[in-house]
Amino acid sequence: MILKNKNKKEIIEKAISPYEDYCMGYPGQGPYFTGFVMGSSSVPAKLGNKGSSVLDRINAFDVAEVDNTYLGQINMITVSSFCGPHGLLWGYDVVYENSFPAEDIMPKEKEEKLEGVELCNGKNLRLATKKLFGTRDNKNFPLFPGSHVFTAQKFISSPGPTYLYGAFAVGIPEDRDASACLFMEDVGEMKKDTQEEKRNLLRNMTLSVIEIGKNQKVNYKKIYTDIITQRVEKNEMGGVLVASPYFLLAQNAYSHFLEGKEDKKQ
Repeated sequence: MILKNKNKKEIIEKAISPYEDYCMGYPGQGPYFTGFVMGSSSVPAKLGNKGSSVLDRINAFDVAEVDNTYLGQINMITVSSFCGPHGLLWGYDVVYENSFPAEDIMPKEKEEKLEGVELCNGKNLRLATKKLFGTRDNKNFPLFPGSHVFTAQKFISSPGPTYLYGAFAVGIPEDRDASACLFMEDVGEMKKDTQEEKRNLLRNMTLSVIEIGKNQKVNYKKIYTDIITQRVEKNEMGGVLVASPYFLLAQNAYSHFLEGKEDKKQ
């Protein structure tokens, strides 16, 4: 069982933003939602000078924030990566996007580590968040401009030529009423953008969830993973962002996505 039905209903009804068309950053107490966002960028390196590349890196970060799902104009407050019993995962607990199996990322000799654990591709988790917030050119219910938003996030920036990647893993515990969902984020550089390299990275993301579970004595029944890559050319600054914002749901988003609709997820 994911959450007791009563608990889920109470969380949905209480985790509501004061704004009609804007979500709001989680205020630090009470129920909340968590979404999943990944974005990348490659911009001309034209704002730096001999002593600093900070402005180019900021520009790369800013573009990555709005590259796919719109996560712009907010003040990110970096936090650790757990969603507890008072939180719901957007795209998993509500507005469910059909998951599909992860590619074969685990070699035979390590399969025993995953006995009883279902591996799923996490792409649809971030597609659900994209539907909620919208994009730079077609916003739906974005976070209120200037909001302070608790966000589990990792970001990397680097001058080219290089390949950058961002990956995340989400561990769903067997008992959601007693344990938190776990988010793992990783960003870095790759020698080559190949399927084998990406499988290796996703394999390590999966195993990291298992290891943290051992540390915390939590059993995870499902693990979602996803990865994006970005080629950065010479004279460019690239960036990759992996982010999980904690938020309250816009009032009209509640009506649009949830009100009067049966949550078909079991």
